[in-house]
Amino acid sequence: MDSAANATILYSSEKINYGYNTDEGFYVIKDIRKRIKIYNKEGLEWANHEVRLYDKSRTLEEEFSDLKGVTYNLVNGEVKGQKLKKDGVFDEKENEYWKKISFTLPNVKEGSVVEFKYQIKSPFATKLDDVQLQELIPIKKNVFEARIPENYTFRLYPNIKSNLVPNFEYDGGTKEVLVKWRDKTPGLGGKIERHEQLLKYKEKIIRINEDNVPALKREAYVANLNNYISKLSFELVSTKSFGSDITNYATDWGAVVDVIYKSENFGKQLAKKNYFENDIDVLIESLTSKNDKVYVIYNYVKSRVKWNDFVGVYSLKGVKKAYKDGVGNVADINLMLTAMLRYVGVDANPILVSTKSNGVPLYPSRQGFNYVVCGVEINNEVLLLDASDKNATVNIMPEKALNWQGRIIREHGSSTWVNLFPKKNSSSTTMISASLSNDLIFTGKVRNQKTDYVAYDYRVKYSGVSTDDLVKRKMKSEGLEVSNLEIANVNELSKPISETYDFTYEDGIEEIGQEIYINPLLFLTENENIFNQEKRSFPIDFDYPRTNKSIVNLKIPEGYKIKSYPKSEKIVMTENLGEYSCLVKVNGKSIQVSQLLKINSPIIPANYYEGLSDTYKKLVEKNAEKIVLEKI
Repeated sequence: MDSAANATILYSSEKINYGYNTDEGFYVIKDIRKRIKIYNKEGLEWANHEVRLYDKSRTLEEEFSDLKGVTYNLVNGEVKGQKLKKDGVFDEKENEYWKKISFTLPNVKEGSVVEFKYQIKSPFATKLDDVQLQELIPIKKNVFEARIPENYTFRLYPNIKSNLVPNFEYDGGTKEVLVKWRDKTPGLGGKIERHEQLLKYKEKIIRINEDNVPALKREAYVANLNNYISKLSFELVSTKSFGSDITNYATDWGAVVDVIYKSENFGKQLAKKNYFENDIDVLIESLTSKNDKVYVIYNYVKSRVKWNDFVGVYSLKGVKKAYKDGVGNVADINLMLTAMLRYVGVDANPILVSTKSNGVPLYPSRQGFNYVVCGVEINNEVLLLDASDKNATVNIMPEKALNWQGRIIREHGSSTWVNLFPKKNSSSTTMISASLSNDLIFTGKVRNQKTDYVAYDYRVKYSGVSTDDLVKRKMKSEGLEVSNLEIANVNELSKPISETYDFTYEDGIEEIGQEIYINPLLFLTENENIFNQEKRSFPIDFDYPRTNKSIVNLKIPEGYKIKSYPKSEKIVMTENLGEYSCLVKVNGKSIQVSQLLKINSPIIPANYYEGLSDTYKKLVEKNAEKIVLEKI
């Protein structure tokens, strides 16, 4: 096992069974049990546990029960247990659809062993949650068993992105359930009659029994670590009634899309238009260009209907009610946008997306998508629009939606994949003009411009933050005295953000004897290689391709001359995935240092990690070199 682990799961068990009664039909029963050894303070978090449950109504809710927990500690050479009590259990309603049960085992300290078990009863017999077979800490013994009635056929998918492939054992058996019910005999004087029937059906049994499962190691720039964890997914293929009627479900992506498109809460919402026709007619009456219509209607929807923080591919309220109320989920808003654009003659279609937290859809699944945006096809290009995000604009979507590819559904139900990754680099360009005084203080001006996703990130991060607070943050993070801060185009989403300010800076300089040593990039100096691991297991996710450029123009004081300075250098990654360059120019009493770092792909595969690490290593090395001045 991993000697560096903060805790170890000594035993983990998940068992899935089906129950049956005449009122509900089949339902799912899931039993969970874990025993965990805590080694140090960092491992104490493993004494906390959360369970999310669907909680829409009494007829459609998951039930949590039979919770028991114990903490074992060694006291004076004797093992003593302390039970979990009610005051350690919390029931929280997250929203109208979900609630959360959380509990914390009592009296946990370094060296404790905690143990807990609970049961979940779910009415959703056709949906089995993913089974997680790996954790961020090692698992000494991992046991899983599912007993599935012949009435449900699931296709099993292990995670092909994981380095661990579970070993399955298959078995079969027969189950008997005594079903009881009551009804009245015909007629007014009918009496209650009791009935019972012994119901028999076959089961498919799936087992996994593994020892010493290694921990999943965290790595920087991984969008969703669960994409790489060992797990087992279930996709419903067919159901069979006791009368032997078989219903088949999605078998390919075309079938998945067809089911979604024909839903009352998807395709039929696109056909509704009487609720917005008059408003849109007035809005575009003076417009002739399709591009103008796209921008005007897109911004109209953004301002008219606010997002309620719910994601999903299906409309919850219905587009008409969402329009009237001024609030809706992602599907309400973007299906509405699509319908409006179609109404004015724009080739607009919904695009099904899986957010990064939902994972990459590797196989056909109705749960593979959990988000929908609008795609506009103009001049052989698909423009991406998401009107649920106030900071988004055309082709600038929330980063949670930049997840490989989406499935565009055209008006008559045909579909195809579209690339969601940005096609051009977003940039941050910083120019510094600085003078060094004889008392070794830098003064100067900074100009910065941010485009596309860099500007989007800025807007998201600093939305609602005052100029005074921004000044304080810069002074704290960069060690500057800042004045005259001006920021332009924060609310002009289609324009770059520009930022200018004056500064005074006393760090980044050292005087030794008759010589002065200066950090060439002043407060922009990078001191640490963020990719310093020897090996990399997972792809590096930068969200979007990017260019960072810094230009420092430095004027040296009278009485000094430039003795030495960093040499210009450039390094280019394999297949032009990225590059780094440093260009230094000297002109009399002035020196200019230009640094460029480009990452040309949003995703860098793990097998190119060495080149990426070398690029960042070179950046840090060049940043460590000094401009040396000497007294004349």
